[in-house]
Amino acid sequence: MSTDSVSLVEGAKKAAAFQAVADHLDPSYRFVGIGSGSTVVYVVDAIAAKGSEFHKNMVFVPTGSQSKGLIRAAGLAVCQLPERPLGPDGRPVQLDVTFDGADEVDEELNCIKGGGACLLQEKGVAIRSKKFVVVA
Repeated sequence: MSTDSVSLVEGAKKAAAFQAVADHLDPSYRFVGIGSGSTVVYVVDAIAAKGSEFHKNMVFVPTGSQSKGLIRAAGLAVCQLPERPLGPDGRPVQLDVTFDGADEVDEELNCIKGGGACLLQEKGVAIRSKKFVVVA
């Protein structure tokens, strides 16, 4: 892939991430899942760009060491999935939203997730979220 093609792809990922965060991250949210891979770099950038006042009450749940590092580097609060507090029903609270990328998305919006080491944790975070946003 040429340098121009890579720049175009990365620019599209960044634009998609910033739009996804603008459309799907509400300041009232408390728990936000962050997936793994190249696209979530831009998701975390978009969240951080909203400013500390916007995300001061949010806790971010990573799916792997890469996203955990990104969350910490951005100065965002991090919490592992099993560390979530209990809700009124005595069960761990659901995540309000999770942002993740996909390796492939077809015309019918069927997604293929990677088979990397984070896949199981990504699935666990996704099913514990009220909303799952694929950034592609």
